[in-house]
Amino acid sequence: MNKADRAVLITVVLSWLLFAVYYAWAGARSHWFLAFSVVYMWVPGLVALALARLEGLRLRIWTRPNRWWLAAWLLPLAFTLLAVVASLPLDQYIGLEQVRKLVAARSGEAAAALPSWALWTALLMQALIAGASVNLLAALGEELMWRGYLWERTRELGFWPASLYIGAVWGLWHAPLVYFLGYNYPNHHFLGVFMMVIFTVLLTPWMLFLRDRGGAVVVPALFHGTLNAAAPLSLLVFARKSDLLVGLVGVGGFVVLALANLYLRRWVPAEADPGGA
Repeated sequence: MNKADRAVLITVVLSWLLFAVYYAWAGARSHWFLAFSVVYMWVPGLVALALARLEGLRLRIWTRPNRWWLAAWLLPLAFTLLAVVASLPLDQYIGLEQVRKLVAARSGEAAAALPSWALWTALLMQALIAGASVNLLAALGEELMWRGYLWERTRELGFWPASLYIGAVWGLWHAPLVYFLGYNYPNHHFLGVFMMVIFTVLLTPWMLFLRDRGGAVVVPALFHGTLNAAAPLSLLVFARKSDLLVGLVGVGGFVVLALANLYLRRWVPAEADPGGA
């Protein structure tokens, strides 16, 4: 067993055992899920840090801010908005109706009555702030493994094969959350597992590209944290008659990400490494 496969095995076993304990204690619906999800996200990170220390591997966690930080911060918003456009033929667009109800419950009727453009602006700004703060710290746990340790151990495969490998194991790592809790796919627990793997496979090339061009793991962590804050907006604006079709985690989003990867092939040809491009 090579080092990458061993790291995946350790991460999956520990993560799924932790989930089993949580599920046995809290069940499918619990107000503890947010706290649990942060701990779950840091299992891969702790494994990555432990293995890197044992093996003398430098993960390059931090670097001085550069223009790729900005790309990692803004690209999730672009993907989210494009996913909304791509999903329009697939479901009923209801605008910010659901969002207004949530805002009214939390911040009052005055905030919910904002014009649509102002509410969109506020929501996107909120996603940017969360993505660069609390969400970044949570996402860093995952990124230390997926775009940190695993990328260093699979570089020799080449950029695109490594992206496929990392994206697939990243998606499968989510399997208990999707199957038992309906994470991202509340009405399709079984099919949702496969959809989640497709989503993470499509997302990984850009995250690896940003990690190498940005120079450190914190860059894809910024992307990941911002995406987690922004992507739900691409779901809330639709009636969501099928959770397999709309939003960034549905067919509409997959079309956007697939096209983005085709564009990325211009920057990173099949035989190239982005660090040397």
